[in-house]
Amino acid sequence: MAMEPNSGLSRRLRNTFIRFLLLYIPVALVLSFTTYLFYRLEADNERRLLQSEQRHQVQLEKEAVTGILDEAVVSGRVQAKHEILENLQGPPSARVLDNLTHELTKILEITNAYQRILYFDRNGRLLLHLIRENDQARVAQKDSHNDFDAQPWVSQSLRLPPGKVFVRPLLKNEDKGSVFRVAVPITNRWGEREGLLVMDYRTSQAMRKMAGLYFSQGLVLLLDQDGRILLGGRYQGMHKFKPNEGGDSFAEIWPQMWKSVARQEQGQAFVKDGLFTWDTVNPPQRAQDGHSRLRIVSLVPEARVDAVVGVYLIQLTQLLTVVLFVAGLICWFLAWAQVRHQAAQQALAESEQRLQDIMTFSPAVIYLKDHAGRYQFINRRFEQLMGIKQEQALGMTDQEMFEPQIAQALHRNDKQALIGKGPLHSEENIRQKDGRHHYLTSKFPLRDPKGRIYGVGGISTDVTELKNTQAELKRAKEAAETANQSLMEKQERLDEDLQAAAGIQRTLLPYNLPHLPQVELAWKFAPSEFIGGDLFHAQPLGPETLCLYMLDISGHGVPASLMTVSVHETLDPASGHVATRDLNGALQALPPSQVLGALDREYPLERFGKSFSIVYLLLKLSDGELLYSNAGHPYPILLRAGGELEELTAGGTLIGLDGAVPFEGGRTTMRVGDRLILYTDGVVEYRDRKGQMFGMKRLHRHIIQGAALPVGELIENLWNELMDFGHNRPLDDDVSIMGLEFRGGGLNS
Repeated sequence: MAMEPNSGLSRRLRNTFIRFLLLYIPVALVLSFTTYLFYRLEADNERRLLQSEQRHQVQLEKEAVTGILDEAVVSGRVQAKHEILENLQGPPSARVLDNLTHELTKILEITNAYQRILYFDRNGRLLLHLIRENDQARVAQKDSHNDFDAQPWVSQSLRLPPGKVFVRPLLKNEDKGSVFRVAVPITNRWGEREGLLVMDYRTSQAMRKMAGLYFSQGLVLLLDQDGRILLGGRYQGMHKFKPNEGGDSFAEIWPQMWKSVARQEQGQAFVKDGLFTWDTVNPPQRAQDGHSRLRIVSLVPEARVDAVVGVYLIQLTQLLTVVLFVAGLICWFLAWAQVRHQAAQQALAESEQRLQDIMTFSPAVIYLKDHAGRYQFINRRFEQLMGIKQEQALGMTDQEMFEPQIAQALHRNDKQALIGKGPLHSEENIRQKDGRHHYLTSKFPLRDPKGRIYGVGGISTDVTELKNTQAELKRAKEAAETANQSLMEKQERLDEDLQAAAGIQRTLLPYNLPHLPQVELAWKFAPSEFIGGDLFHAQPLGPETLCLYMLDISGHGVPASLMTVSVHETLDPASGHVATRDLNGALQALPPSQVLGALDREYPLERFGKSFSIVYLLLKLSDGELLYSNAGHPYPILLRAGGELEELTAGGTLIGLDGAVPFEGGRTTMRVGDRLILYTDGVVEYRDRKGQMFGMKRLHRHIIQGAALPVGELIENLWNELMDFGHNRPLDDDVSIMGLEFRGGGLNS
């Protein structure tokens, strides 16, 4: 018999599992197929966006290289129009050659764009060879001429028609780099052809211009007509690609891809190595040599392509897992409900029998009476207490069972239960053989299916022992109230101590900011109901430098307050963490990134159990140079005098993470009228009554609206806007704002 409940449960679980599979499998298949279609759609869309982005990137690189080629050609033509060259008639004399050497040497030294300048006479003989080494120009020795006289391009260039120039990219020369060689025929003012001016334009200039256009992830290459790599640059996240001295060949590294690049002027293709995008840079209109035709090729590696679309796969997989889990729960619930409904029909009959058994064998006294007060049912407990059998009690009234006074009280309670709207709860006292007993009785009217009252039911529980223990409970309550009063007094003393700690912390705030003619400082601090960890300060470090910082310790309470005091002492100039003294005893401020690194070592998370954010800045009062570094703090806002808004983003992660990310230093310059705003996250995280945060957009908007105000009024208006937004709701965190306006003027203002 003991195994029957378990066997019944196992049967229900088996039936539920079968129904669950019938429901869940079709639902799971539909959800999985729908998710897969959505993933394919999004993946294809992202690939198209990546292709469009790379086409735009290559177009920008093409425009940059085209501009450089045009610049090289125009520059060569301009130099060929020099007065000395226009006045030549026949081979130049030694004096004219010296003057030409002097003029071309100045061009090499002043202009960083050229690596070499050569001059040939009308017969192709090399008369002048100037090279640039270590930013100095010199005349090359005869043995370093590399037999330029015998080069076929020299004779070709001398025979160029008027207005044409010779342009060719070269991969290797003495400085192990790539150049664009521009050869311009020299014609004197009488129209006679006198010689050839050759200038090697350094492609490092092109590299710098191309590098300024890198904004995507991947690799960019500049190829010559034969597929050799002239320039190699990198996008974000890739190592820099450097051609070797012999000249890397794109055709050798990617032979199949080079066939497409060489055959088509522009195009795009996905291969196993990634996404290739290419375009052709045609030679300038005045260029005669066909070898100046170049290719711009970009490569986004397959890993980067997969990363673009892979994020959707991860997100959709996570979403599908959650949806399938929820669908499984719903299907299981439905299957279980169906099985339970079937079991409920069988259990209904059993429950009626159990109810009868409960009424019969309950330790409480249970009885039913008709509207005239005659007993219709009594349980076994009633029989035991009253010493009467159910057969004898049926049809009897309270007057026949109890003494008159008790019977009247019971009858009165019966009437109140019959006319009342709900159960009647009362305490009834009945004398029994062993003395008077106290019963807690609940009486309620009995109704037929039509709602008509035909009797009253009662459940009486013997609470005699409970009544006897009430006195003890009362005494225990009085003792508890006394202890509670003592705890309240201790809590009041603790609150006083916390308020005192908060007062001490606020003494660290810079109530007396330094008065300097070059700057105007203003601040606003509003504490929350707790002891927090906000702290900010402005202090001179030497005669020319003003130090500003603002920090926010994580958490609230005494630990955060104590850590605030400790960090304040560490940032004191006398501590040696923010400045050193030179031989004359003058303070020399340390770089902000070095100060944050020292704080990160001084306050490790495993030692203090807390981290904190801080922004640390140094302002040079003489010229407005601003050095800064940020450790996980909200970005400082630089409001230019013209109303433009900038965020200072250089820095690293929170203090206390043991240098997980190096602290990056930033540098900018404040001009007269510029304002610097520092704040804690209590500003942007302040919420209104609906729970909406103040946010960065509102902060930026209100700062820009106050661009014409003095910095003190700007800070005050920002505080008023914050309070109006939250309808003066109590702060959940400390709010700290500090502003600085740069007036300029230097140290003698």
